[in-house]
Amino acid sequence: MSDNYLEWIESRIHDKKHFTARYLAHLSDLSRIEVTTLASIICGILFIILTFCDQAHFFANSILIGIPFLLVFCFPEEKPNEESLYIYFPIFGAITLFDRNLEWIPFYYVLKMVLFLCFFMPPFTFYQRIYEVLSKDPQQENTIECRSSQLKSVSTAREISTKTALSNTLNSPKSPLITSSRRNANDIKTDVTQRTDVSSPMKTPSTPKNSDVKVTIIEEYYREEELLSPNGSVIERVVSGPFRKETTTTEKKKYK
Repeated sequence: MSDNYLEWIESRIHDKKHFTARYLAHLSDLSRIEVTTLASIICGILFIILTFCDQAHFFANSILIGIPFLLVFCFPEEKPNEESLYIYFPIFGAITLFDRNLEWIPFYYVLKMVLFLCFFMPPFTFYQRIYEVLSKDPQQENTIECRSSQLKSVSTAREISTKTALSNTLNSPKSPLITSSRRNANDIKTDVTQRTDVSSPMKTPSTPKNSDVKVTIIEEYYREEELLSPNGSVIERVVSGPFRKETTTTEKKKYK
């Protein structure tokens, strides 16, 4: 977890494919200060402003709004996917409405900045987890669970009825098996003849010539999602599942 976190931060400081690294390199050339030291100084100044300045509300929200707009309009090749922005801005707006009520929390605006940073920073990537929760269909899952429970109850009832019918047949005093066992060994031929004449208590249902057949197809699949960096490399891969999908159709079957 810590390795992914540090790699993500170092790429924003040193990898010049990100606009933050390019600006830090430019400031480093002007001030002749090492890039890592310059980034630490900027973070320290920002921490002091967000903690002790009376305008911390303005600075924090300006940064949280300005950076996404820079990525969308000035550096579109570095912007995150649209799904993340659809989740980011509504949550940002909802929390910002209560800023004045939550300022009593120590380091509130620093914590707010860290929270929205974790929306895109691995291994957290909060936007992806929120999207997975929102994309699930609870109604479909409940339907699958209900159908599976119904299938289990039907199979259990059939097993119980079959066992009951067999036990009643074997325990019946008129059963040919019991009748033959009570007789002497000399009457075996008569017993066999008598057993063949007795009709079976299990009635065989007649099969209609035309009938409807209900066919249920159950498919099981997995869902794999990959978090890609702006250059196309895979940052994180998430495999969720298994998921079940049922398809029910009715077909007409003809018997000869």
